[in-house]
Amino acid sequence: MVWEVITTMKTLRGLISLFISYMIFHGWAVLFFIIGSIAGNGWLIGIGSAVILFWFGPGTPVIPLILVVALIIQRYVFFESTHQVSIKEKWKELNQKYQSKK
Repeated sequence: MVWEVITTMKTLRGLISLFISYMIFHGWAVLFFIIGSIAGNGWLIGIGSAVILFWFGPGTPVIPLILVVALIIQRYVFFESTHQVSIKEKWKELNQKYQSKK
């Protein structure tokens, strides 16, 4: 399901919205960590690594959040209406696949 949503964002606006969404949730922490490592700033390294470890922890839905926010940015900020994916339909399809495997 995640890969299908990402492949629908092949346009320039879709890729930009995916990048912006990643930077909102996770990218700034990676930048803090990299800049802190280069500059030797312990505060930047600490904040960046804390946020990175929080999002990689169990039970944190970072990938679904990034995708949903990217779809919202693509649709309502960039006004792109091509190749839309219905999250509700994909969720139902995923549940039906899971139920059939049981």
